[in-house]
Amino acid sequence: MMDHERTEKELQEIFEEIQQTYRTAMDDAVALQERTLKFARDLIENPPDEQETRNSRTTLEELAGRSRSQREHFERLANKTTEAYMKVLAAPADHHHKVEEARAELEEPDPS
Repeated sequence: MMDHERTEKELQEIFEEIQQTYRTAMDDAVALQERTLKFARDLIENPPDEQETRNSRTTLEELAGRSRSQREHFERLANKTTEAYMKVLAAPADHHHKVEEARAELEEPDPS
């Protein structure tokens, strides 16, 4: 019975880590959207001169690049999460080992 309780606790910890990772990623996405909207609002309210137009183009390219990077991060996160869930659910008889594998995959550094 103790092994079952320990496994349940470990699973709960992994799922909480996954939730926290998604929460952080969503906070980052919202912050990027807010920055993009503020930039767009500023462009509309204060039309740029020629030099500011070049700076604006650079800023737009930066925001687009960050958006692409964030999308790729979400895709990797979704894949890692799916793999972690599948490993945990695939072999109920070997929970502890699968929990450790899932946790290790979630903790791998993100290459971005």
